Amino acid sequence: MDRILLHSNQTNLKGNIKLPSSKSESNRALMIKALSSKGITIHNLSKAEDTQILNKCLRYIETCGVSGIPMIVDAKNAGTVYRFLTAYLAIRPGKWMLTGSSRMKERPVKPLVEALRQLDADITYLEKDGYPPLLIKGKKITGGSVKLDSGISSQYISALLLVAPLLSNGIELQLEGKSISRPYIQMTIEILQYFGINIEQNEQRISVKQQNFSAGKFTVSPDWSAASYWFEMVALSREADLFINGLKKESLQGDRILAEIFETLGVKSTFKEEGLHLTKQKVKTSYFTYDFIDCPDLAQTVISTCVGLGFEGEFRGLKSLKIKETDRIKSLSNEIEAFGYSIVEENKELWKLKRHKDIAKLPENIVIRTYDDHRMAMSLAPLVLKTKQLIIEDPEVVKKSYPNFWDDLKFFGINIQKK
Repeated sequence: MDRILLHSNQTNLKGNIKLPSSKSESNRALMIKALSSKGITIHNLSKAEDTQILNKCLRYIETCGVSGIPMIVDAKNAGTVYRFLTAYLAIRPGKWMLTGSSRMKERPVKPLVEALRQLDADITYLEKDGYPPLLIKGKKITGGSVKLDSGISSQYISALLLVAPLLSNGIELQLEGKSISRPYIQMTIEILQYFGINIEQNEQRISVKQQNFSAGKFTVSPDWSAASYWFEMVALSREADLFINGLKKESLQGDRILAEIFETLGVKSTFKEEGLHLTKQKVKTSYFTYDFIDCPDLAQTVISTCVGLGFEGEFRGLKSLKIKETDRIKSLSNEIEAFGYSIVEENKELWKLKRHKDIAKLPENIVIRTYDDHRMAMSLAPLVLKTKQLIIEDPEVVKKSYPNFWDDLKFFGINIQKK
């Protein structure tokens, strides 16, 4: 397995950075383009591996005729891609075998499959009940009312909303339970509305009638999730003066809450016309608490920041992290062990970050395992500002969302060598 050695004597962070485009916005725009018969142009499409996988799958599907033999569509390790294509292939004539990586086969898809079956979709599990791969016999389905547990994954809801305008009866979604990652659902709704789709919604119901997409151009914004690692870098630096080009307060992305979260952790955010200015300020806590129910993808970065600052804390809204690229709670707890920390599950709603031993001097050559998870690599890498040296296993995982991450670290003075 490839490894890289990070080395840093940096205490100050200064300069400008351009973030990658949002893969969340890109993937939704690509789906709408595939579903629409109108001319849709996408600018600044993400170069993230997930988006490239989706683009490749959609192009392949477009070339396939209706056949009695299942056509194999491989979403690899891209969860959003798998969920979006499940709904898309259910309404596209033909036989499809939708598969993915070995980890994808461990990630549940049953709530989405059951919702589509309520709408008369023809979907069969090929291996383990409730999990990929799936045999999908695509056909015209009329739609209607469907109930869905919204406390597992927002991607199930987004997948249904994206195909809803093509169904003769549309879809009326009845959401049960407390929604997680609600801003991602809202992002889907707002991008659909941008392309002319009328949507009615309240807290527990979303209704989309059959209608046509409008033609148009869509420009993808910089990725707020990618910005989180730079907020962490600022928090862990002695001094910082960092400008992030193009990042706006008024964003479709819920992870814009970063500015509020890191205010407590010593990062001052100043929005300007050209982007976001980050500087150091006094840390406002020594025991951090937060509910990540709306932004679970930020949890690893924030917890790693707390470790770097020497804090303990309490965290809620982490349940969905267990079914991501890896069990992110367990994996992160494993890796911060070397820094004297662990994550303890107090109950199904509360996790505590605990410092279980004082390490006067951190061990040299700490090795970070990444578990085939891009966010593991990127959330823990900034800790090199505290350890001066870190080894990262399988660094190529960052391609999933932020292909230029290591180059950007180099630009800011982090020395990177292959091991």
